[in-house]
Amino acid sequence: MGADGLNPARLRGVGKQMGGKLAAVTLTLGQGSDSRPAIASCRVDGDFFTEPAPTASQESEGDHGAVSRLESAICDLPLPLDPDLALERLDRVMAEGDGQRVVGVSPWTLVTALERALPDEMVIQRQGESDQPSSAPERTFSRQSQPDEVECLRRWSGLKLDLIRDGPRQPVMQMAMDQALNDAVAQGRLPPTLRIWNWSAPAVILGRFQSLSREVHVERARSLGFTLVRRCTGGGTMVIQPDRAITYSLYLPLDFVKGADLIDSYRICDYWLVRGLRMQGIQAGWQGMNDIASPRGKMGGAAQRRLPSGARGPGGLLHHTTLSYSVDAELMAQVLNVDPEKFHDKAVTSVRSRVDPIDRQTSLSRQSLIDALLDTLSSLVEDLRISSPAPEVEQRARTLARQRYGRGEWTAQIA
Repeated sequence: MGADGLNPARLRGVGKQMGGKLAAVTLTLGQGSDSRPAIASCRVDGDFFTEPAPTASQESEGDHGAVSRLESAICDLPLPLDPDLALERLDRVMAEGDGQRVVGVSPWTLVTALERALPDEMVIQRQGESDQPSSAPERTFSRQSQPDEVECLRRWSGLKLDLIRDGPRQPVMQMAMDQALNDAVAQGRLPPTLRIWNWSAPAVILGRFQSLSREVHVERARSLGFTLVRRCTGGGTMVIQPDRAITYSLYLPLDFVKGADLIDSYRICDYWLVRGLRMQGIQAGWQGMNDIASPRGKMGGAAQRRLPSGARGPGGLLHHTTLSYSVDAELMAQVLNVDPEKFHDKAVTSVRSRVDPIDRQTSLSRQSLIDALLDTLSSLVEDLRISSPAPEVEQRARTLARQRYGRGEWTAQIA
């Protein structure tokens, strides 16, 4: 116990809404000005997203935009916690702000995590049902419907697209290349670009807001030869083996998804890929907010980063997707430390049973499948040009790799 009679240990709780993303709160308790217990600090982590991305100046100051606002609001909640009051306040915080918002979780998700983190005596018990809401604006994150085919064709056929078939690079450099290319397109210095690329080493890639120690068996992963790195987009952890994954990135002006809601923007961006898979006889479609799946399970996942338009350019969208061509499920289970809450709304109980790799449906080799997928682009895009990364992009990526993605502080910033 601390000098104030409170347990100084960190308290942690996890929440996940049906079809949504996981969010966790880690709290420390202290004393308020009235000498009563209070929330002294709060950290929110999980596989959610923020839109648009925090600015460079925010990130340099350790400000995560909408996430930081939520953390401050939680610290201001009085104890004992009144769940209804907390719902009201967090709902207001999530609806306000400077245009940045947390996507994939609702106030209910966070209040559930708070209730699970705090001792029973510090939570006012709700009257009546405490189940998750059946419906509310922005709180249903799962959609199984297919995108509008005509609309997808319209957007893709109007693109003048550069195609980069990039060589293998170290995981840190791949993360840096994604940011450098996204920035260049957002500033109007490069045309819309699709880069399909490979990994030169095994890697565990954390989502932007995930906790390193909670998501990964860190020492085990390193002992097995995995590089640990954090990307600039939200979403969940990926275990990468170079000969088993298919990864591509889109760098587009923000107008490409103008008028589309968030879920539709994922479907529009991955339309070329799902179309190409189906043309090869592979059953593939969309699931939830950002997953690509077969009827048997998840085949891959996507993540996005938006940069708003402004004086420096038209704004940009980074959309990157990784598919499991084949999978070593036992190795994934050794490396990942997945919270059971992740599966509570799914008909599976583990990573092993959730993943359905592509090689179960095709006799094509990984490289032959990539070639076939890229061949479908010419029938979809009006103007397709083979390209390579510009020297200034390569230079910018090397700087980002040195200053951000290759630094242990960046990877472990949410420990």
